[in-house]
Amino acid sequence: RVVAMEVFNEAWEDTKGQRVPHIAKPWAAICLLLNIFLPGVGSAVSGIMEKKWSTLLIGVLQLATSWLIVGWIWSIYWGYLIAYYSTG
Repeated sequence: RVVAMEVFNEAWEDTKGQRVPHIAKPWAAICLLLNIFLPGVGSAVSGIMEKKWSTLLIGVLQLATSWLIVGWIWSIYWGYLIAYYSTG
């Protein structure tokens, strides 16, 4: 239970600070495309790649709220940030 709260708090801080995983450019482009066409999936994939569970949670929240359009917009923006801060 304590671990879950830590992940939620980290996800909240990551969202406020717009902290995204730094992954290789080819993967970042794939994650951006995934976030555009399958909201939250690219965020979840990048979180799994970097073992950053808060980003995985953010991807799940983006997917869960995508039907409200807010999650879809959030997902596209997050995909853009992943691509912008990609390495290599």
